[in-house]
Amino acid sequence: MEFELTREQQIVQDMVRDFARREIAPHAEKWDQEAIFPKDVFKKMGELGLLGLPFPEQYGGSGADTITYAIAVEEIGRACGGTGLSYAAAVSLGASPLYYFGTEEQKQEFLVPLAKGEALGAFGLTEPNAGSDAKGTRTTAVLDGDEYVLNGEKCWITNAAMPNASL
Repeated sequence: MEFELTREQQIVQDMVRDFARREIAPHAEKWDQEAIFPKDVFKKMGELGLLGLPFPEQYGGSGADTITYAIAVEEIGRACGGTGLSYAAAVSLGASPLYYFGTEEQKQEFLVPLAKGEALGAFGLTEPNAGSDAKGTRTTAVLDGDEYVLNGEKCWITNAAMPNASL
């Protein structure tokens, strides 16, 4: 099977590759060794539209296809695995559920800032007694009137170290 990137995909690939070489790769080793989260780099990714790549423009995104988003993950991850993981978690695990399953009100309140790079999505699966085995987790969400009450414990939450999750 023959597979070629579209012109738009090639442009995004070149742009993200150049950005990652300039802004991420030179610092990756230090960030890993010193457990530094590159908040300024995520702010720049937001300004470039990378945090909203797969979402429609009406929600602050770029309206790119899944392949274009995967290309961005690949290029960022090539420069720094940790930054690539945080990027993918912010978009795929933090923002995407809001896009696919959120109400219009939730999309406006939460997805738009995530897609515009004004906030950063996090993902909490791991629990002290279950690890990352989703079936073994014990955290519950119980409807109490009009609100859900969450009970449980999480650890090692990707992107959670960001104060207020704002960029």
